[in-house]
Amino acid sequence: MPLSPDEPEASVLCERAQREPESVAVAAVVDHLVFGDRATRRTALEAYETLVERRPGAVEDAATRLAEHLAADDWGARRRAALTVRALVEPAPEAVEGVVPELRALGDSRKPGREAAVDALAGLALERPEAAVPAVEVLAAICHEPVEPVEGGQRVGPARASGGGPLAPERERRDRVRVRAIAGLTRIAAVEPAAMEPVVAGVGDLLSDDHNLVRAAACEVFEAVATTFPDEVAAVADALAERAGSDPEQPVPWRAADALVALAAVRPARVGRAVAPVAADLSRFLDSREADRRRTGTTLAVAAAAVRPTAIEPAGALLEERLADEDDVRTHAATALALSGVGRARALRAVLAGGVDRSGGTDG
Repeated sequence: MPLSPDEPEASVLCERAQREPESVAVAAVVDHLVFGDRATRRTALEAYETLVERRPGAVEDAATRLAEHLAADDWGARRRAALTVRALVEPAPEAVEGVVPELRALGDSRKPGREAAVDALAGLALERPEAAVPAVEVLAAICHEPVEPVEGGQRVGPARASGGGPLAPERERRDRVRVRAIAGLTRIAAVEPAAMEPVVAGVGDLLSDDHNLVRAAACEVFEAVATTFPDEVAAVADALAERAGSDPEQPVPWRAADALVALAAVRPARVGRAVAPVAADLSRFLDSREADRRRTGTTLAVAAAAVRPTAIEPAGALLEERLADEDDVRTHAATALALSGVGRARALRAVLAGGVDRSGGTDG
């Protein structure tokens, strides 16, 4: 493969980084990362990694140069810089941490390079969620936006964009960014749930998104913040129950049910009221091969039976089968049956025979 015009210079910088790291201008290496072709960028990345190992302050110098490009007047430079930062997330996350303010500013704009900036922030959130906390609003904003490209001077709404035809690639590209953005939010929510305060209420709208991975990730966010923001999660309990009971695309039902279980720890009655109308749909959990799913199903059955004893009658036979299951699954099944009056005597005998804790509403 012939060398690109810049590759010899990048190769020289790479060699000097190994022999005399102090003599190499980090800004020049970054410039090759941003503006070089693929071969040049690969060589420049090797030089950068060598400098980070051997030269104190290289990360800070690289972040400074990247920040300059991200704030450049030239939109092409901004976009290439954002794409470079995105590529650096995994091999060099330290440099990305140093340009979060610039990425956030670009991601919050309507300028070229915005999607690349958001993608970089999403990647950082997946790798180092604490560092991406300042970007939660930028990440959330793109999740809510339909694709509205301009074609022939006319704006095209989400219904047209979501179909096939020439707009499909643009929709696919935006959806990739949206999926990564909401995935980044799930990581932030898991480690810093309080950081989700500005956006948690709006995440409920994503439960009806037309992309199953966006819906599933929204459920994951609610699971992570259920004990921190119980009011906000309680407000969407009915929507979560609907997703758990009838969403046709995996992994949405599992994630929605997990969010309800998390909320049940602090708002059991609210979960019971949400689940009771769809309790007949718990069979997908109660009959699962996975113990965690069966555990989730029996937990939700207890919540439903506590507020509406007759709600779980359609699932009575499956709940009785669960009396031969693992201890905690058996306990929850027995509790639900006892609360509902369905198979109460057998349920209590199963608990007593198993020698497990009978607390949690089996009396009466």
